[in-house]
Amino acid sequence: MLPSEASARLRREALNTCQELTRVTVECSRALHNLFLSIRESKSDIEPSYEKVVSLKEEATSLKRTLSEELISAGAILFSREDFLRLALPLTEITDLAEGVAFRLKELKQRKAQAGKGNIENVSLLSEKVLDCVHKLRDVIFALNFDVNKVDQLAKEVEQAERSVDDTYRKTVVEIFYSNAEVPALLLLRDVAEMLEEMADKAEDAADSARMLALSVL
Repeated sequence: MLPSEASARLRREALNTCQELTRVTVECSRALHNLFLSIRESKSDIEPSYEKVVSLKEEATSLKRTLSEELISAGAILFSREDFLRLALPLTEITDLAEGVAFRLKELKQRKAQAGKGNIENVSLLSEKVLDCVHKLRDVIFALNFDVNKVDQLAKEVEQAERSVDDTYRKTVVEIFYSNAEVPALLLLRDVAEMLEEMADKAEDAADSARMLALSVL
């Protein structure tokens, strides 16, 4: 096999792994949003939703490890190794943050903390916007397979979604601090809002990394 053919095959394998990691990241974000909905609807058992987030986070970590092994095996023949790692890192960080949010929500529920219905509504809306941002990121990464010329435009949509998350985050934090929530609940809700906003930041970082990958094949 010619070096160029080997490089193309290795690139396809690495991209497939990144896209599978993207799928898991989207599913993890969706599972997290479903956890918010369960709490908002006052469902008694949220443990299955929490365990789903944890399981998907672990799957993402395993996929990142697989990608690292593929890139090490590829060696110098694959010139864009660093770009694939730069893409995988924020994707796995999104799932790490999702697990952190899920843990805090579980604690709020189990301790029956007085978080305030309005606060739960606000962070649920923030979670919905983060999920939209991650969905748009998926479109960016899958475009690397089909039409790299669309990657930049799709990445701009991720940026717009991230700005929407920022706006909602600022309003949510102000509402939390001026609410009548108990202090422990208030602090946990602030953490939840901050981590959700950071998930959107990581989605934007991943979109930028996808741009770099697109440039390597144009």
